Amino acid sequence: QNGLLSSTGAAKAVGKGGGGCVYWFVVIITVLSNIASNVPVCQMLAATFPYATPYQWMQVSFSATIAGNLTMLGSAANMIVAFQAAKVGDRTFTSERHAPFGIPSTLGCLFIGTWLLAKFHFAPDCSHKLGTCGE
Repeated sequence: QNGLLSSTGAAKAVGKGGGGCVYWFVVIITVLSNIASNVPVCQMLAATFPYATPYQWMQVSFSATIAGNLTMLGSAANMIVAFQAAKVGDRTFTSERHAPFGIPSTLGCLFIGTWLLAKFHFAPDCSHKLGTCGE
């Protein structure tokens, strides 16, 4: 388990004590969620980081869910609405119209939510698999 993104090393860095590292993690999740969609990204992370803490999984699920709203292609719901609108002749729900609201609102929600998750302890920052919960 060597390398920059080893399972335990990256999991420790993204924990509450990781400082700004959690924001970079959210940026990576955001980019990947808009390229591959949030479900495959979460599945990939589950396989890559099997020892993540409940806090880290909360951060992943929050980030992947919100990140999908960044672009029109990032969310299946956005695409469904666009296709349904097009079926009835409304072709105004486009990426160009989505972007002025989608980009700033998503980035704001991601920043505030990430800060809140890091500031307040909504989930434990320990791993039972790694034996770091002191039980």
